[in-house]
Amino acid sequence: MKTAAALVKDIHEELRGIDDQLRAHPYPDAIERGEVTALGLRAFPGHQHHVVLSDLRSMAMMLQRFGDTPWRDFWSGVLQGELVAPDGIAAMGRKLGMTKDDLDRYEVTAEGFAYAVQMAWAAANASAAEIACALLINFPAWGFNCGRMGKALRDRYGFGPEHTAFLDAFAALPSFEDTAVAIVQDGLDRGVEPRAIRRTTRLFQAYEKMFWDAMMALGAQKASG
Repeated sequence: MKTAAALVKDIHEELRGIDDQLRAHPYPDAIERGEVTALGLRAFPGHQHHVVLSDLRSMAMMLQRFGDTPWRDFWSGVLQGELVAPDGIAAMGRKLGMTKDDLDRYEVTAEGFAYAVQMAWAAANASAAEIACALLINFPAWGFNCGRMGKALRDRYGFGPEHTAFLDAFAALPSFEDTAVAIVQDGLDRGVEPRAIRRTTRLFQAYEKMFWDAMMALGAQKASG
């Protein structure tokens, strides 16, 4: 059986194509060029408001499930990082003229919300090894695009740091590779199948791309009238 480090390396290579697509996604570029309308930009906080609320419950479930392991601090940290996200989303929404009621009432698309559904499924059904590997590979791509988007919003749309705090926090996430690999190794030692780790990670990345594709499509929205 492969060691966790070797397995994670293999999965990185297997998913390099979609990772490259995520890191070169045209949505942040479109924002940089000023091609996304203010109405179109509302799709991001509108979706993320609901994604974050769902992810908070999912991550609380992860802590409940895995909190009695040696990696309790890791699962607690994942939850703590998400706890500050709603305030950042609200600040972004306010910059775009969205009230809390607007965010609450925003109707998400299936494509834009699919990632949160995957997170909820994983929280309830996947092993710690599957989730740790998925987050290890997914979060850097998400953070990279958050960084691109935050800079583009500040450069092109007059956003201040207070408006891009949500994006900037994810862009600055520290590496947790050693911890994730240790969790994966523990899972392998306990009989978690490598194919399950591969599958869960692949789906996270696929739904991540689906989210950014949805933002690109919704970014073309224009005011009526």
